[in-house]
Amino acid sequence: MHYQVRIAGEGENWLRLELVSVPLSMGNAIRRLIINEVPTMAVEEALVIENTSILTNEVLTHRISLIPFVTDLDNYVLPEECDCGSNLGCDRCSVRFSLRCAATNEVLTVYSSDLVRESGSEVVRPTSGEFQIVKLAPGQNVELELYVRLGKGKKHAKWQPGIATLYEEDGRRVLYVESFGQLPPRRILLEAVKIFEENVTELENSLEKVIGSGGGEG
Repeated sequence: MHYQVRIAGEGENWLRLELVSVPLSMGNAIRRLIINEVPTMAVEEALVIENTSILTNEVLTHRISLIPFVTDLDNYVLPEECDCGSNLGCDRCSVRFSLRCAATNEVLTVYSSDLVRESGSEVVRPTSGEFQIVKLAPGQNVELELYVRLGKGKKHAKWQPGIATLYEEDGRRVLYVESFGQLPPRRILLEAVKIFEENVTELENSLEKVIGSGGGEG
Protein backbone atom coordinates (compact mmCIF):
# COMPACT_ATOMS: atom_id res chain seq x y z
CA MET A 1 0.00 0.00 0.00
CA HIS A 2 1.24 3.47 -0.88
CA TYR A 3 0.85 6.12 1.83
CA GLN A 4 0.73 9.75 0.80
CA VAL A 5 2.18 12.42 3.10
CA ARG A 6 2.63 16.14 2.49
CA ILE A 7 4.53 18.81 4.42
CA ALA A 8 1.89 21.36 5.40
CA GLY A 9 4.29 23.69 7.19
CA GLU A 10 7.79 23.78 8.64
CA GLY A 11 9.95 25.92 10.91
CA GLU A 12 13.30 25.59 12.62
CA ASN A 13 11.93 23.49 15.47
CA TRP A 14 8.56 22.30 14.18
CA LEU A 15 7.04 20.31 11.36
CA ARG A 16 3.42 19.89 10.29
CA LEU A 17 2.55 16.90 8.11
CA GLU A 18 -0.69 16.17 6.32
CA LEU A 19 -1.33 12.43 6.46
CA VAL A 20 -3.35 12.14 3.28
CA SER A 21 -3.82 8.37 3.16
CA VAL A 22 -2.24 7.22 6.41
CA PRO A 23 -4.58 5.33 8.78
CA LEU A 24 -5.35 7.02 12.08
CA SER A 25 -3.93 4.07 14.02
CA MET A 26 -0.60 4.31 12.19
CA GLY A 27 -0.37 8.07 12.68
CA ASN A 28 -1.09 7.67 16.39
CA ALA A 29 1.52 4.91 16.69
CA ILE A 30 4.17 7.22 15.22
CA ARG A 31 3.06 10.01 17.55
CA ARG A 32 3.51 7.75 20.58
CA LEU A 33 6.89 6.53 19.35
CA ILE A 34 8.11 10.13 19.04
CA ILE A 35 7.25 10.81 22.67
CA ASN A 36 8.30 7.49 24.20
CA GLU A 37 10.92 5.81 22.04
CA VAL A 38 13.05 8.31 20.09
CA PRO A 39 16.23 8.65 22.22
CA THR A 40 17.88 11.92 23.17
CA MET A 41 20.70 12.92 25.52
CA ALA A 42 20.51 14.20 29.08
CA VAL A 43 22.55 13.98 32.28
CA GLU A 44 22.01 10.53 33.78
CA GLU A 45 24.77 10.44 36.39
CA ALA A 46 26.02 13.38 38.45
CA LEU A 47 28.90 13.14 40.92
CA VAL A 48 28.89 15.98 43.44
CA ILE A 49 32.46 16.75 44.47
CA GLU A 50 31.63 19.93 46.37
CA ASN A 51 28.45 21.91 46.91
CA THR A 52 28.21 24.77 49.40
CA SER A 53 25.28 26.45 47.63
CA ILE A 54 21.85 26.90 49.18
CA LEU A 55 20.56 23.94 47.14
CA THR A 56 20.87 20.39 48.45
CA ASN A 57 22.80 17.91 46.31
CA GLU A 58 19.55 16.25 45.24
CA VAL A 59 17.90 19.48 44.10
CA LEU A 60 21.04 20.70 42.34
CA THR A 61 21.58 17.49 40.38
CA HIS A 62 17.88 17.27 39.55
CA ARG A 63 17.93 20.76 38.02
CA ILE A 64 20.98 19.87 35.95
CA SER A 65 19.48 16.57 34.80
CA LEU A 66 16.53 18.41 33.22
CA ILE A 67 18.76 20.42 30.86
CA PRO A 68 18.20 19.18 27.27
CA PHE A 69 21.31 18.43 25.21
CA VAL A 70 21.85 18.54 21.47
CA THR A 71 21.97 14.84 20.65
CA ASP A 72 24.40 12.82 18.54
CA LEU A 73 22.57 9.66 17.46
CA ASP A 74 25.18 8.73 14.89
CA ASN A 75 28.09 8.16 17.27
CA TYR A 76 26.48 7.00 20.52
CA VAL A 77 24.40 4.03 21.62
CA LEU A 78 21.93 3.53 24.44
CA PRO A 79 23.57 2.37 27.70
CA GLU A 80 21.69 -0.93 27.54
CA GLU A 81 23.11 -1.55 24.06
CA CYS A 82 26.71 -0.87 25.11
CA ASP A 83 28.97 -3.68 26.30
CA CYS A 84 31.20 -1.51 28.52
CA GLY A 85 29.36 -2.54 31.69
CA SER A 86 30.21 0.75 33.43
CA ASN A 87 27.68 2.78 35.40
CA LEU A 88 29.35 5.92 34.07
CA GLY A 89 29.60 4.69 30.49
CA CYS A 90 32.39 4.82 27.93
CA ASP A 91 33.22 6.68 24.71
CA ARG A 92 30.42 4.82 22.91
CA CYS A 93 27.63 5.63 25.35
CA SER A 94 28.61 8.64 27.46
CA VAL A 95 29.84 12.24 27.20
CA ARG A 96 31.50 13.71 30.29
CA PHE A 97 30.97 17.30 31.41
CA SER A 98 32.17 19.20 34.46
CA LEU A 99 30.82 22.17 36.37
CA ARG A 100 33.19 24.24 38.50
CA CYS A 101 32.03 27.65 39.69
CA ALA A 102 32.87 29.77 42.72
CA ALA A 103 31.57 33.15 43.87
CA THR A 104 34.14 35.52 45.31
CA ASN A 105 33.02 39.06 46.12
CA GLU A 106 29.50 39.09 44.67
CA VAL A 107 26.58 36.83 43.85
CA LEU A 108 27.30 34.56 40.89
CA THR A 109 24.57 33.03 38.73
CA VAL A 110 25.56 29.67 37.27
CA TYR A 111 24.13 28.86 33.84
CA SER A 112 24.18 25.87 31.52
CA SER A 113 26.83 27.74 29.52
CA ASP A 114 29.19 27.06 32.44
CA LEU A 115 29.13 23.32 31.74
CA VAL A 116 32.47 22.25 30.25
CA ARG A 117 32.78 19.22 27.98
CA GLU A 118 35.64 17.01 29.16
CA SER A 119 35.27 14.20 26.62
CA GLY A 120 33.14 13.08 23.72
CA SER A 121 31.53 14.56 20.63
CA GLU A 122 31.56 18.32 20.16
CA VAL A 123 28.01 18.01 18.83
CA VAL A 124 26.75 17.26 22.33
CA ARG A 125 26.04 20.45 24.28
CA PRO A 126 23.13 22.10 26.12
CA THR A 127 20.47 23.29 23.70
CA SER A 128 20.80 26.72 25.31
CA GLY A 129 23.41 28.35 27.49
CA GLU A 130 20.75 30.34 29.34
CA PHE A 131 19.31 27.66 31.63
CA GLN A 132 19.83 28.94 35.17
CA ILE A 133 21.20 26.29 37.51
CA VAL A 134 21.94 28.00 40.83
CA LYS A 135 22.93 31.31 42.40
CA LEU A 136 26.05 31.32 44.55
CA ALA A 137 26.58 33.78 47.39
CA PRO A 138 30.12 35.08 48.03
CA GLY A 139 32.25 32.23 49.31
CA GLN A 140 30.01 29.48 47.92
CA ASN A 141 31.06 27.07 45.18
CA VAL A 142 29.97 23.99 43.28
CA GLU A 143 31.98 21.26 41.56
CA LEU A 144 30.40 18.31 39.77
CA GLU A 145 31.17 15.65 37.18
CA LEU A 146 28.28 14.96 34.82
CA TYR A 147 27.69 12.03 32.49
CA VAL A 148 25.37 12.66 29.55
CA ARG A 149 23.82 9.56 28.01
CA LEU A 150 21.06 8.53 25.65
CA GLY A 151 17.68 7.63 27.07
CA LYS A 152 14.01 7.39 26.14
CA GLY A 153 10.97 9.38 27.19
CA LYS A 154 9.22 6.26 28.46
CA LYS A 155 11.87 6.10 31.21
CA HIS A 156 11.89 9.82 32.09
CA ALA A 157 10.39 12.93 30.51
CA LYS A 158 13.82 14.59 30.38
CA TRP A 159 14.59 12.37 27.39
CA GLN A 160 11.49 13.30 25.39
CA PRO A 161 12.60 14.91 22.10
CA GLY A 162 9.56 17.15 21.85
CA ILE A 163 5.80 17.11 21.50
CA ALA A 164 3.71 15.33 18.90
CA THR A 165 0.00 15.82 18.31
CA LEU A 166 -2.39 14.23 15.84
CA TYR A 167 -5.57 16.10 14.98
CA GLU A 168 -8.17 16.84 12.33
CA GLU A 169 -8.18 20.25 10.66
CA ASP A 170 -10.62 21.20 7.88
CA GLY A 171 -11.13 17.55 7.05
CA ARG A 172 -7.39 16.86 6.97
CA ARG A 173 -5.44 14.59 9.30
CA VAL A 174 -2.40 16.45 10.60
CA LEU A 175 0.64 15.31 12.60
CA TYR A 176 2.41 18.19 14.33
CA VAL A 177 5.93 17.66 15.70
CA GLU A 178 7.78 20.26 17.75
CA SER A 179 11.35 19.67 18.92
CA PHE A 180 12.74 20.71 22.29
CA GLY A 181 16.06 21.30 20.51
CA GLN A 182 17.88 18.00 20.97
CA LEU A 183 17.14 16.84 17.42
CA PRO A 184 15.72 18.52 14.30
CA PRO A 185 12.01 17.72 13.82
CA ARG A 186 12.68 15.87 10.56
CA ARG A 187 15.21 13.62 12.31
CA ILE A 188 12.74 12.98 15.14
CA LEU A 189 10.09 11.88 12.67
CA LEU A 190 12.46 9.69 10.66
CA GLU A 191 13.74 8.00 13.83
CA ALA A 192 10.15 7.29 14.91
CA VAL A 193 9.34 5.76 11.52
CA LYS A 194 12.50 3.64 11.68
CA ILE A 195 11.52 2.34 15.12
CA PHE A 196 8.00 1.65 13.81
CA GLU A 197 9.42 -0.41 10.94
CA GLU A 198 11.71 -2.34 13.30
CA ASN A 199 8.80 -3.14 15.62
CA VAL A 200 6.63 -4.34 12.74
CA THR A 201 9.47 -6.52 11.41
CA GLU A 202 10.04 -8.02 14.85
CA LEU A 203 6.33 -8.77 15.22
CA GLU A 204 6.19 -10.27 11.73
CA ASN A 205 9.15 -12.55 12.47
CA SER A 206 7.60 -13.68 15.75
CA LEU A 207 4.28 -14.45 14.06
CA GLU A 208 5.99 -16.41 11.30
CA LYS A 209 7.80 -18.55 13.86
CA VAL A 210 4.64 -19.27 15.83
CA ILE A 211 2.27 -19.76 12.90
CA GLY A 212 4.81 -21.52 10.71
CA SER A 213 5.66 -24.03 13.42
CA GLY A 214 2.06 -24.49 14.46
CA GLY A 215 3.05 -23.51 17.98
CA GLY A 216 1.53 -21.12 20.43
CA GLU A 217 -0.77 -21.50 23.38
CA GLY A 218 -4.39 -22.34 22.87
